[in-house]
Amino acid sequence: MENKISQFIFNKVGIPNSKKYLDLASFKHKLVSGNIANVSTPGYKAQDVNFDNEYKKLTKTGNQLSGTMTHGNHLPTGNHPDRGPKINSERIKDNEMNSVDIDKEMSDLAQNELRFTIGATLLQRKFEGLRKVITSK
Repeated sequence: MENKISQFIFNKVGIPNSKKYLDLASFKHKLVSGNIANVSTPGYKAQDVNFDNEYKKLTKTGNQLSGTMTHGNHLPTGNHPDRGPKINSERIKDNEMNSVDIDKEMSDLAQNELRFTIGATLLQRKFEGLRKVITSK
């Protein structure tokens, strides 16, 4: 009974979506930092993920269909939340060493840091609200 109550409380305040948001921000951070680390690697293709589309897919708020998995061995199809994020690789232009644009990557890194900070702050406030409700008299 206790487990069902705690699941109900945590699911109602949006903690699972906050976790997905932070996980996706962390994943994008790894991609961007990998791009920055390979700025001088010949032939390296910069990788990126569309944060908004992937978050919509994870939270099922997008307008695309997703397949239903009726067996554990089925592959997720369509816009299924179990399907991994789509990583876009940029093409290398003629006469360039690789496709990494350091200015774009640094901008993406700063923007993603803001995303993560906002997500972590909102999650912290949700827990503070729960704590206040539990400890109030």
